[in-house]
Amino acid sequence: MDYILRKAIKTKENLNEIYMEVSGYDFRDSCVYIYEKKNAILRLMFATDERPVDGSFRIYTVFSIPGDERLFIIVLSLKEPDMTFPSITPYIPAAHWYEREIRDMFGLIPEGHPDPRRLVLHDSFPAGSYPLRKDWNVIERDMKEWGEGKAVKEPYKFMEVEGEGIYEIPVGPVHAGIIEPGHFRFSAVGETIIFLEPRLFYTHKGTEKHFEKIGFTEGVRLSERVSGTSSFSHSAAYCMAVERMTGLDITENAKAIRTLLLELERLYNHIGDIGNMCAGTGLAVGYARGAVIKEHLMQLNERLTGSRYLRGINIIGGVRKDVFIHRDDLISTIDAVTKEYKEMMKLLLDTISHVERLENTGKLSNEIARKLGVTGVAARASGINDDMRKAHPHLLYGRLDFEPHSMSRGDVFARMMIRAEETECSISIVNSLLENSYKGGLVAEMKEIPPYSSAFGYTESPRGSMFYWVMSDENGEPLRVKLRAPSYCNWPAVPFAVHGNIVPDFPLCNKSFNLSYSGCDM
Repeated sequence: MDYILRKAIKTKENLNEIYMEVSGYDFRDSCVYIYEKKNAILRLMFATDERPVDGSFRIYTVFSIPGDERLFIIVLSLKEPDMTFPSITPYIPAAHWYEREIRDMFGLIPEGHPDPRRLVLHDSFPAGSYPLRKDWNVIERDMKEWGEGKAVKEPYKFMEVEGEGIYEIPVGPVHAGIIEPGHFRFSAVGETIIFLEPRLFYTHKGTEKHFEKIGFTEGVRLSERVSGTSSFSHSAAYCMAVERMTGLDITENAKAIRTLLLELERLYNHIGDIGNMCAGTGLAVGYARGAVIKEHLMQLNERLTGSRYLRGINIIGGVRKDVFIHRDDLISTIDAVTKEYKEMMKLLLDTISHVERLENTGKLSNEIARKLGVTGVAARASGINDDMRKAHPHLLYGRLDFEPHSMSRGDVFARMMIRAEETECSISIVNSLLENSYKGGLVAEMKEIPPYSSAFGYTESPRGSMFYWVMSDENGEPLRVKLRAPSYCNWPAVPFAVHGNIVPDFPLCNKSFNLSYSGCDM
């Protein structure tokens, strides 16, 4: 790190976060150095409008170095009129969506980006309108242009594949059933997929802008509603960020409860996902068994917390309810679920037709997964042994005895088996937590939020790493809340996994990733 520290204009340490501000001239070299020389993982990249602080926009590029529990953040400041910065995407492909989002939301231009098309904003959004700038409002001109269809727009041009026998299959954005909208444009020869281009963000909700309009305390409820099946992971990461910003250390008891509920959330998701993959192979009995076990766990969630999705439990400073008073219910339900789950997995692995559909289908190579910054089950199934519970220990994970599981084959079968291994790991963690008692109350007293302070919060959600970054203004109110859910990292990998597969296998590949539209389209 001496290379970057020598180039840094200024540095700041905050708990396990190291901020290194560099010049525009050194920005790209610094990012590439930590990525290539330190084998770092690009966790996220985002911009802020800090003109109320010192007249600057800032770009934060966040890295993890394997074996180091700290986060390394390279910071670049920009001031008008020069709103450009050097793109790092040609050297760090995982930055490709982040830089396009920064352009859409702030009007900061990544020079040298290989794909300058819009990402988040669709065609009808007026050009030159940047919604995360502090001075942005929906003005009369925009309303008139939207209403009359006369806005200056940026049409989106899908990539075209040329060649003999190639034809396009457009799917969506509206789908059958209740899933959310996403457009998938296949280029195929016969049934073989040559290229897939997804287009998402049809349900972009302006969540980050909304965070700025409410207080930090009210933000907990908003974080729970970003993506339903990861509600607790979202709120835990958000609360952690605000607590770290204020220097608040929650009690051991609250940490234990959060750890337990994170594992229960992982359990019902993984078992449900394994069952859903059976729907892609036509194994109805496997799908039904997965749904039944998931339902048992969600009913347990409701008995413990009053919410099937574990909402309303996290608050800044701790938790609202002591779930350990239901210890007997927890033990008996987990024992029953363990037995049912093992019977289900035996059924699936003994069904040759099911296993053969999974093996060698939807392969994602280790190289592509690394370059795109894939996270969670999808990463570990492709040989990347990365888990936030170990990479950046938090809550009680630092004292628990477990190891992340990984496989190198990268196919649908590997993604199923990683979920299976992690299900058993979560059961073991829950049982370990239930064997002990913990000190302290449920809630630690909230501290005053310092002006212009910031911090990260994170969890390993069922889909992968989850990040929140919060910053306060001069009055201790939200200046910026940035969130990055795992689906945002993993959607770009799906086209590489389906390449060379047949079109009928796309639903199976897609189910094996189990990505969230809502968690991506914040």
